[in-house]
Amino acid sequence: MAVPTAARRTDVSAEEIGFLTAGPGRAAETALARLIDGGIVRVSRDGLVSAVHQNGHGAATDVETHIHNQVRMKSVRIGQVVRHAADSVKMDALQRDLRKRRLTRSARPRLGAWWLFLVIGLFLALVAITQPWLLIGTVGFLGIGWYSFGAKPLTRAGRAALAGVTASDRVLAVALEGFRGKISGRPVGALFGMSQAVTNMVPRKKKARRKARGGAASSSAAASCGSCGSGCGSSSCGSSSCGSSSCSSSSSSCSSSSSSCGGGSSCGGGGGGD
Repeated sequence: MAVPTAARRTDVSAEEIGFLTAGPGRAAETALARLIDGGIVRVSRDGLVSAVHQNGHGAATDVETHIHNQVRMKSVRIGQVVRHAADSVKMDALQRDLRKRRLTRSARPRLGAWWLFLVIGLFLALVAITQPWLLIGTVGFLGIGWYSFGAKPLTRAGRAALAGVTASDRVLAVALEGFRGKISGRPVGALFGMSQAVTNMVPRKKKARRKARGGAASSSAAASCGSCGSGCGSSSCGSSSCGSSSCSSSSSSCSSSSSSCGGGSSCGGGGGGD
């Protein structure tokens, strides 16, 4: 039975909460969830998204309108709907708006030697007490240290916007956890009547994989697990789809479990949500 969306006052929409939580893919999932929740589109047992109403009335955001226009004339696979919306110009506009409101920013990777610049800057600051001309170098090294420390995409205002947000309805559950996630042990997709097979069609967000220091060992591991898609055997696939043992021994064991990986669409997929 469908769970209605509860009314909720917030400074950011569910779609924006999805973006702040996990990027464009999650925002696209949230927009689709809102359309399903409003009875504007539906998802079949085969994972095909189709429009219930052709006029598009009820789509509240540009991303929702984009999704509705995509499925208005023909049914489209749910994974393709999410990917297309995540890569759309409407999503780019949403991202620009969040940056304009200072909720997000351009992320910077943290350099390994950031602390060295900081130490040098502090040392120069002490010496500058007696040698004021060193203040220029002090400011320079401290500035480099600050920049090389890196920055996460969410600003302080963005983190504050997410503070206290809970899955008080099924649309917010998607914004926070994605269709593939779980709320109180229950699959979020089940709140929309989706089977596990359908939710597995939703692309997973790619996670950066750290390079192991083992050099050749790292290359061998990557080769042996390549057939299962990005992140097989890690948290990005989950034990239910690939299994930790399928990529732990050899490429043959990984290829033998490729059927459970779903051909890569359900395992380490594109720019999806969580």
